[in-house]
Amino acid sequence: MVEMTFDQVLKLALALRPEQKAPLARTLQVASSVPGDPTRAQLIAELEALRAAGAFEHVRSLRNQYPAQALGHISDKQLLAAIHETANVWEADLAELSDHGN
Repeated sequence: MVEMTFDQVLKLALALRPEQKAPLARTLQVASSVPGDPTRAQLIAELEALRAAGAFEHVRSLRNQYPAQALGHISDKQLLAAIHETANVWEADLAELSDHGN
């Protein structure tokens, strides 16, 4: 096996084409996960099973229970869009960093 520093590995990984980066990221994520940790698919399946069993039928929603005045005009659809955009901003940041590395 060839001895490489983290910086060398990172430089090589950043040089990969986008279609090569995705499988590498998945492989590294799986390799770094702790055995016994549930996968996303397992968690979603568990949630769906709980919903089907009626586990959430009598749960009161907290939506608009503690509204901030600044959010009073935002619809649920707009709020979800803003949350989604914020949750995925790292992808744009990563793409920008990758572009600077070339």
